[in-house]
Amino acid sequence: MRDALFVLRCTLAAAAAYLIALWLGLDYPSWASVSAIIVTQERISDTRSATLQRLAGTLAGVVTAMVTGIALEQLHFGTVVQMSAGVAIAAWIARKWPQLKVAMWTVPIVYLSHAADPQPLVDGLWRGAEVLVGGLTGAAIHFLVDALFRRLMPAQAGAGGTIAHPV
Repeated sequence: MRDALFVLRCTLAAAAAYLIALWLGLDYPSWASVSAIIVTQERISDTRSATLQRLAGTLAGVVTAMVTGIALEQLHFGTVVQMSAGVAIAAWIARKWPQLKVAMWTVPIVYLSHAADPQPLVDGLWRGAEVLVGGLTGAAIHFLVDALFRRLMPAQAGAGGTIAHPV
């Protein structure tokens, strides 16, 4: 049963995040779908932790990409230098705060969204929105599926089902 619930949560989270991001008109709804899957874990407490880390790391990466892009563009440095500086800063952040390691790959994602003409400020906002939608959708689906399972099958839920570890 736990396996089936995990598969159901991942599938619903990916589909719902994609549809919500599409409905919102986000550039790359697939990033929302990926984020929804990344945060979906076996236990609700792990999903909560993964969601917070994903959102915080993404925020750190987006801000880093935006700041380095804007600053280094003014100095007429190209995309590779801007992205490399951003990754270096994000790697330093990840060494200090390992739970923010997502920042390291968020920086290149921001830059590579429009590789021919990166716009770190705009692209950063879009990628951040996509991750926010995906992460929150994944967490919400996990909570809703477990709550529904708990309501429909209370005996099973208390006997080692996925919700036996709610925190």
